[in-house]
Amino acid sequence: MADTPAKPRGRRPGRADTRGVICRAALALFSSVGYDKVSLRAIAREADVDPALIHHYFSSKSDLFAEVVLDLPLDAERLVADVLNGPRDRIGPAAVAAFLAAYDAPDGARERFTAMLRWAVAQGGPQRPLTEFMSKEVFGAIAERLGHSDFKLRGQLAVSLVLGMALSRYVLPVPTLANTEDRVIIESLGRAMQQLLVEEW
Repeated sequence: MADTPAKPRGRRPGRADTRGVICRAALALFSSVGYDKVSLRAIAREADVDPALIHHYFSSKSDLFAEVVLDLPLDAERLVADVLNGPRDRIGPAAVAAFLAAYDAPDGARERFTAMLRWAVAQGGPQRPLTEFMSKEVFGAIAERLGHSDFKLRGQLAVSLVLGMALSRYVLPVPTLANTEDRVIIESLGRAMQQLLVEEW
């Protein structure tokens, strides 16, 4: 019996929309099993492409997730670096400010975030991958780089803080909160975020 030929590397012939195939495969996996359990190799298998092609189009799993699920130009690594670049005693407010800035980014970011949160509340659809992404790649990453061994818990608590605010401000609006200026939200929630991400317990 002849040996089975090795699977060729690189772009498959006759498949012009390789990037789209990867995005659809990633969305299917993120939606079905969540963010944490999906690897780039698993996405490559689902899309039937070489894993190197994913790295050709996307710098990381978080970059791919931000495009196919959030549909936003959200660079988690840069966001974390920007928050940590400031004074340590202002990391909490900076993290809240970064979340609000991402929510209010140009090109309809608020509308997409709000629609996604409404869907999560109504259907439970993207809720798990969204919270896993934010807790692991954003808030948990900040706590981990600050040296906390319980960074996973801290990241999840931080997500509950900002998503609770977003739900109460944009989806199921509480009138006073919905009309409160960003600077007040940043300073008020920033104190709680500072405790979650920075302070020792």
